[in-house]
Amino acid sequence: MNQLDPKLLSRSFVKLTASFPKRLTGLYMALRTGHAPLNKHLHRLSKVENPSCPHCPGTDESVHHFLTLCSHHQRARHQMIQALGRNATSIPFLLSNEDATPHLVRFINTTGRMKATFGEVPLPR
Repeated sequence: MNQLDPKLLSRSFVKLTASFPKRLTGLYMALRTGHAPLNKHLHRLSKVENPSCPHCPGTDESVHHFLTLCSHHQRARHQMIQALGRNATSIPFLLSNEDATPHLVRFINTTGRMKATFGEVPLPR
């Protein structure tokens, strides 16, 4: 696990996710390890024909692309940027700062991209 993300099981991550519903913890684990149900990972598992983003041909649909670059999700991302400023483009910030959590969850729910796997992701308690 430490080869994927050395801070994955750190105290700060455990503390961050302590109050999370299981579905939200699973989502965070998937995003942090690159095992999110996005085409780049699904292609490695032979679940989809190619790793490209369905909206950005020629660009792999990775966690980084989905969260910070995909033009199809620009409107949802804009709301996150309005709330978090420049930090909204920082993957480490989004996946480790408790202030980012509600905004990240709203972004993911608004895009609907993870709905088939995670359903409507609940906010932490």
